[in-house]
Amino acid sequence: MTIASHIARSLAPVLTAEKEQFNLFFIRGMPGVGKTTLVKSVFTDLSYVDLQDIYPQNLARTQPKDFFGVYGKRLIVDSIQYCPDLLDYLPADESAYIVLVGYVPQEKLNALKEKRTVCIRLLTPFSQREYSGRKAEALGVEPVPIRITYPKPGFFDLIRNGFLPRSDLSLSTGAFYESWLGEFFSRHVREVLHAYKDTLFFNYLKVLARHNMQELNHSKFAKEAGISYATAIYWTDFLVDCGVLIDVPSLNLSERRQVKRSKIAFADTGLLCFLLGISSGDAVFASDAYPEILSGFAAAEIVKNYASLGQTAPLFFYRDTARKHVELVLQTPRGTLPLAFLSKKSRSFKESIRHGAVLIKIASPCEDMVFISDGTQTLDSTAYPILSASLI
Repeated sequence: MTIASHIARSLAPVLTAEKEQFNLFFIRGMPGVGKTTLVKSVFTDLSYVDLQDIYPQNLARTQPKDFFGVYGKRLIVDSIQYCPDLLDYLPADESAYIVLVGYVPQEKLNALKEKRTVCIRLLTPFSQREYSGRKAEALGVEPVPIRITYPKPGFFDLIRNGFLPRSDLSLSTGAFYESWLGEFFSRHVREVLHAYKDTLFFNYLKVLARHNMQELNHSKFAKEAGISYATAIYWTDFLVDCGVLIDVPSLNLSERRQVKRSKIAFADTGLLCFLLGISSGDAVFASDAYPEILSGFAAAEIVKNYASLGQTAPLFFYRDTARKHVELVLQTPRGTLPLAFLSKKSRSFKESIRHGAVLIKIASPCEDMVFISDGTQTLDSTAYPILSASLI
């Protein structure tokens, strides 16, 4: 399966409904997910300028006070990552209507939110629901019914092929991601991050891929990649800011033995598999990294579906120093919802229940655990919901 770039995005009607409520938008997301196409289709009455182009980029950097006088105050400003300081010069009068597209460091975004009323929306790689034409649903908002569903054949190919839109469907998956990385290096790593040693950066990406859905350990990752601790922090922050990585924080409980470090996950499993050297669906399941690939896939799908509704996924994980571990946790309207995985390559069903019981004791109120299944292990009956990974 490859995903054509013309498939409708679930975020489009959300933005259309919000057009009358705000006059300042920030549309962020991983490079190549279709942000420009989306905003041009929604905000059809605005002028457009791309800061990748030399003249507007130079004006924004050298004369930011004059920028909106030249290009107008009803404007889509694409590639804001090239000139993040332009955020300090946004017009404040009521006639202004600005849509910013791209990414900036988180501290810049936080500063903007403090000064202005801004609608910030995340466009992710396609979700399974978007690809199949199903309506976006946020897992956990409604109670998950006790039933058993399993993925259809082809699930591992789905993970390997990834979820980025493609204009050329004849291109192989490997060739597509090689091309994507080449453009990512030239337009983002060099021009925005100002990192010019491609081999070092690519090696760091592969280190992060090997530690997908593991706790963030900059010291360890830096040592493996042959870079400094400070560089590892800087590069990781950049990858989170630009949407390549998802930050999955530790659940905030007043538990002394709780591990506090975040996990990281790749926003697109196709890119993850390419970096791991996985070239087929069968190789996905055969990989030693498969349990983390599966949990990272689930984390990304949850984030995608919430983002498609214009919401931020309340997604966490739990681990304590006694090695009790709940891979994913959602904070729902009814309380804490622990998620585990049903797979031949995940820990046993009973062990997952034991680990979840620890969280149920300390996080109140807490719902019963929901299992996400890849279809490789089946149960005849259960008192717990078993949700197909294809239906997240």
